[in-house]
Amino acid sequence: MIENLVREEIKGFKNYEVHSIPYRYKMDANETPFELPEGVIKNIQEIVKYSQVNVYPDPTAEKLKEELARYCKVVPTNIFVGNGSDEIIHLIMLAFINKGDVVAYPHPSFAMYSVYSKIAGAVEIPVKLEEDYTYDVGSFTEVIEKYRPKLVFLCNPNNPTGSVIEREDIIKIIRKSNGIVVVDEAYFEFYGNTIVDAINEFENLIVLRTLSKAFGLAGLRVGYAVSNEKILEYLNLVKSPYNINSFTQRIALEVLRSGVLRERVNYILNERKRLINELSKIKGIKVYPSKANFILVKFKDAEYAHKKLLERGILVRDFSKVEGLEGALRITVSTKEANDYLINVLKELLI
Repeated sequence: MIENLVREEIKGFKNYEVHSIPYRYKMDANETPFELPEGVIKNIQEIVKYSQVNVYPDPTAEKLKEELARYCKVVPTNIFVGNGSDEIIHLIMLAFINKGDVVAYPHPSFAMYSVYSKIAGAVEIPVKLEEDYTYDVGSFTEVIEKYRPKLVFLCNPNNPTGSVIEREDIIKIIRKSNGIVVVDEAYFEFYGNTIVDAINEFENLIVLRTLSKAFGLAGLRVGYAVSNEKILEYLNLVKSPYNINSFTQRIALEVLRSGVLRERVNYILNERKRLINELSKIKGIKVYPSKANFILVKFKDAEYAHKKLLERGILVRDFSKVEGLEGALRITVSTKEANDYLINVLKELLI
């Protein structure tokens, strides 16, 4: 009976899989290795006390929006806060995508673009990256001309490749498109270039950001969109009224105000440079350039490398069975200690 009631789009559907595996060093999910700032931890009792968990949270997260607006150099009405950027991707689909509408996105890229497209019943057009994983802007413009997608995703820097698309190319795609263009800047802090300043120039532009990566709040699930008021009005129409809990709003606010971001980002950037340099010395692997907090590495036998790393307590993300990423593992840049351990294990395995 239930099979007959399930939507056709869901039958045979496979969602994003997350596995719980014991580890010594977790380098598979692009999380920051840093805990909450000391000042926030010191005030945690006070934060909990004044979070007023006995009443519903602020439905629009006004104080958090104000702080995010300051950070992005926009006004609060340009900010929409979601339960992770995943929720916002889903809400964009709910607000704008009808069954049969076309959604285009880079391939390989973040899996959730495809997941939510399938749930929405959209027609998916994956646009292949170049062989070196750089963006093929010509292919994107051809897809826009041919299929007229209602929604285009650009991941910048792209996950899991670490490659970027230049500002002038993003603008070409926005101008060409008659649909909405979402630029996912989840890893913006590790790259430094943004298109946020163009949200009022292009009425079809949404920029996605998150506090899960550089700000280290993956466990609290805080994502946000930066766009014009008209687009955000429609996102607010389809969101749940209390999507961000009181405690999360308060902690996120404190972390944004803590002033630790630059120091932590610089640490990761230095370790990224060192890790790329050291891994590039190991024969039998190919290391790709990255503007994010992770590195894509190709192995002659990725299955063997992944298995051996697991045996030594290192979790990395195996993409070797994904079309276009054959032989690839994605490694999150972590602490010096974790990075050194990884380097030594790979040298031991491959040299």
